[in-house]
Amino acid sequence: MLSIKKLFSYTKYEKESFVKSFLLFFLSMETLFVIITGLYYINQISELKNEIFLKMKNYSYVLKGDDYRVELSPYSKNVNFYQLYEDGDRLYIYIPIPFMEEDILKIVYPEEKYKKQKKRLLREILTVFSILTVLILFLSFIFSVYSINPLRKSLRIINEFIQDITHDINTPISSILINLKMLKMKHPEDEEIKMLESAISKLNSINENLYLLNREVQKNIADINIKEIVEEEIKQMKNLFPDIRVKTYLNDVHIKTDRTAFRRIISNILSNAFKHNIKNGWVSVYLTGGSHQDSKQFQNY
Repeated sequence: MLSIKKLFSYTKYEKESFVKSFLLFFLSMETLFVIITGLYYINQISELKNEIFLKMKNYSYVLKGDDYRVELSPYSKNVNFYQLYEDGDRLYIYIPIPFMEEDILKIVYPEEKYKKQKKRLLREILTVFSILTVLILFLSFIFSVYSINPLRKSLRIINEFIQDITHDINTPISSILINLKMLKMKHPEDEEIKMLESAISKLNSINENLYLLNREVQKNIADINIKEIVEEEIKQMKNLFPDIRVKTYLNDVHIKTDRTAFRRIISNILSNAFKHNIKNGWVSVYLTGGSHQDSKQFQNY
């Protein structure tokens, strides 16, 4: 069994899956148990009434004892003899009086006694309900812990795979960047070197994204200008795809977000627009918005 300590070592996504599994199992079981408990309580009350009815019926044959209150009532055609009547918490039956047609007897079960019996029954059921609820909580916890194990193993395998990839890619990228800097010193205006530099920069950015994907990174929320990020990414794309023409309609739009994460979004959008374009095609980039409502529209042809 996994310990509580290991539970707190879960990643954000694992904790989210754990909570959802726990709530799903617990609420499903608890809802079913509430329905069963309610039906059981109704059944028990019905049995209690039937037991009281039989006792009052037996009492009506002898009329001895102080357990019930006996009242004289006028006869009515709507009255059914030896049938249990209920008026709130008052239970009573009517019985005929031999040789009398105008009056009948009404045997009433003590109201306070009936209330106490119902309270005792409810208390017993609630006690059992509470114990079983704790048991369901425990079972929900165990179920959630074990249900998340396959997910955790899969995430660990993926994380190890990503870690190996980023480590293996990082070394050749660093080597290429060093050689490019040396070539750039010899040929500072060479366009092919600039294109290679942009391509390696893009590859390095992808490698960094993989590295960040493998870790829970704290978001750094700050005010950023979307126009600056879009222009920087478009510049890189132009170096990678010189045959694609670009039209820009950019306004200064400021938002509060994580700069690195937002740059990845813009990079992916522009990358798709350039990569999946036709030869000698063109891309139009629209950026409009204001302080209240920012909008971004990217069109590629």
